[in-house]
Order: sequence, then structure tokens, then C-alpha cells
Amino acid sequence: MLAQRLRHRIAIQEWMITGQDPVTGAEVGEWVAYELSGKPLDNVPAEVLTGPGKEFIAADAKQAQTTARINIRWFPIDRIDLYRLRILWDGRVYNIVSAETDVTARREWRLRCEDGVNEG
Repeated sequence: MLAQRLRHRIAIQEWMITGQDPVTGAEVGEWVAYELSGKPLDNVPAEVLTGPGKEFIAADAKQAQTTARINIRWFPIDRIDLYRLRILWDGRVYNIVSAETDVTARREWRLRCEDGVNEG
């Protein structure tokens, strides 16, 4: 991984459940910075490569969606746990669609992400 490519700063967040709605029974929570060994990952160096966007009709409304590939330094986390996280960059919320590692599996995470239609 070439350090000069990591010119963007991203925040990695997870959903923290804070309680339950007494009327609907739905879980109530908020997005907070994901912590790795007690250190919040809210200013992570990354390479963000955005791709083409697309528009489509959903729920009788025009929706827009873009894709991105985000490369970050490798850190120890189970690949399944990555899918419950989200990434904030440049005022946009990206959901992680797939997570790959390099050949050695110890140098970088290559995250394929989408923004646009999401819950968070």
C-alpha cells in the first residue's frame, strides 16, 4: 500500500442500540464511531475512488445511487463484522457491500460501497 494514496479522511461507524421505543417496540439507537482497541476510527486515512452514479425509480420516486471503492490499511476485524458498519466521507454515507483483502491478507482492506438509498 502506498501511503501517498491515502489522502482522504473517513469515519467508520457502527449502530449502537440505546433502548427500545415503548410504543412500537423498535430498537432505538444512534451511529457512533467504531472503536478498535479503545481508539475511535473517526479520522482514518483512506483512498476513496467513486464510480458512476445511476438513477432508478423506487417507491414511486426517483432515487440516485453511486458506488465507491474505499481502500484502507488492514486492521484485525472479522469480515462479517465489516458489513454492519458504515463509512462517512465528504458528507456522504456509504454502506459496505463487499470487503476484500490484498494477497497477503494483512496489508489493506478493499471495500466496495454504495451510497444513496439507505436507512442510516
